[in-house]
Amino acid sequence: MLLKLSLAVFILISFVFGEPLKKVYFIGNKILSKDYLYENLNIAIDKAWYDFSQDKTPKIRNSVVKPLKKTLVNLYKSEGFYSVAVEAKNGDNNITFFIKEGAPVKIKSIEIKSDFAIKKFIKFKIGDRFIVPKFINSRENIKKDLHNDGYCNYDLTTKAYVDLKQHQVNLLYKLQKNKKCFFGKIIIKTTKNMPKKIIKSRLSYETNEFYSPIKINESYKNILGLDAFDSVNIKESNFGDKIDTEVSVIPKKSTIVKNIGVGYETDYGFKTIIHWEKKNFLGGAKKIAFDLKYSKDDKYIKNTFFYPALFKMKFWNKYFDFKNEFAYEDTVYDNFKEKKLVDIVHFQKDLDNYSVDFGIDFENIKISKDIDYYLINDGKFNLVSPFIKFIMDKRDSKIDPRQGYYLSSYLESGLTYIGSSSSYFKMLVEGRAIKTINKFTIAFKTKFGMIEEFQKDLPESKLFFAGGSFSNRAYGYNKLGATNAKYSGLGGKTLIDSSFEIEHPIVGKVSLALFLDSTMLSVNEADFGSDFVNSYGLGLRYKTIIGPIKLDVGFNAKDSSIYAIHFQIGQSF
Repeated sequence: MLLKLSLAVFILISFVFGEPLKKVYFIGNKILSKDYLYENLNIAIDKAWYDFSQDKTPKIRNSVVKPLKKTLVNLYKSEGFYSVAVEAKNGDNNITFFIKEGAPVKIKSIEIKSDFAIKKFIKFKIGDRFIVPKFINSRENIKKDLHNDGYCNYDLTTKAYVDLKQHQVNLLYKLQKNKKCFFGKIIIKTTKNMPKKIIKSRLSYETNEFYSPIKINESYKNILGLDAFDSVNIKESNFGDKIDTEVSVIPKKSTIVKNIGVGYETDYGFKTIIHWEKKNFLGGAKKIAFDLKYSKDDKYIKNTFFYPALFKMKFWNKYFDFKNEFAYEDTVYDNFKEKKLVDIVHFQKDLDNYSVDFGIDFENIKISKDIDYYLINDGKFNLVSPFIKFIMDKRDSKIDPRQGYYLSSYLESGLTYIGSSSSYFKMLVEGRAIKTINKFTIAFKTKFGMIEEFQKDLPESKLFFAGGSFSNRAYGYNKLGATNAKYSGLGGKTLIDSSFEIEHPIVGKVSLALFLDSTMLSVNEADFGSDFVNSYGLGLRYKTIIGPIKLDVGFNAKDSSIYAIHFQIGQSF
């Protein structure tokens, strides 16, 4: 009975505690540091859960000593030490590897015979130690550059002639690029309710264009951007100087999206946003969505319908998407209330990092002013406003960018001869830049806007206002009016709105941000002499797969009693 109990206890201890861990030491290594060896041998600080000591010497289990010794020898050989010798001594609490590195193999000559620029990819110099991974990387980088330039039938030879007696190596790079390759046949395989033109409209290449894997990758992104497919596959087949592609897609099984969001702004208080969306609505990657927003001073309900590749412009040979946005909005400004019905018709085209969006905006607006002596046009307005917007987006991510820049320009005009009750011209230009250096993310953005009224009857809500999460953060959304107006709360016709921010991670997925915002907003047209309203503040960022969750507190630089708190999801830069 006692023997059985002892055996059970031993089995339990073995199961719980496992094989004992032993400290790992290296002796004799001179060129390769112990930290380098630990890292490349994947030896971590593997402490058992019951080990509460502060000893940070990496440990391994006894059973891995033999394979680890072989791996250590191979690591040294890959670093140019072909005559290395390694012995392992197993102690009670430690394992020591005794290393005799020997003389490394060094590069005696580098011969390049190529009709394509490859020297920039060869990182060796005469007399350098021969490192195998570095040699392999040079070959792979050359191949990648050839592919990116459209060469798929090149003849590439890379050889290393090693002389172990002399500890020398002669390198040879020989390349003949041959002719450039072209895209050949494009085969699209899809389902019955997914027209092939939908997929074709997202391809960044056409038959007989120069081949490039960059265009293949862009096509992947464009098709996935429709958000209608669970999987996308582009298979390439090489036939001489032609690359045929076969594009196959599998539509999403789950097509209903429901989201409920909560936010907060000082002036508006808490806000709730409800989103419902049906993807692949009636097939063909179409989408229909409904949005509902409710806060103390800002309410709306909106319907969006999206129809991809509705028509093709023959002279440009490009497909354009259709989008319609219909909304009812009820908004309270500082000095007036606005209720409006809006219908915006969009025709859109995304071209890799560029996009164009043009259409017409129909608005039925009713404005009620609170104080009579404010110079605000009240009453009912029917606006008919064609618009066009260009975007160039060179950021590394649209959700949470860390590098790159973004430029956009928006033009809108109210035309009385097509039924608009106001005649005006509106322009808004925006630029953003973001760069990450040593974990510091530095971001800057600026907006420049101008409005010219041809008749002095433009609704106040069509003028520029500032403030909010994407503007001057010492103020709530649209709570900062023209800075040179006789009365507060009036809109402006000239706008300069800039922000500067520095962000750095502090723990896990949480980052701290410091920011400066500056806004000039004038009631006059083309007036750049008004005062700037400056603010400063700090914020917290928490990274998620849908973008950062942001909490910002901004203060007026001259009067800290003027401040605002903003809570949102999404990057501002």
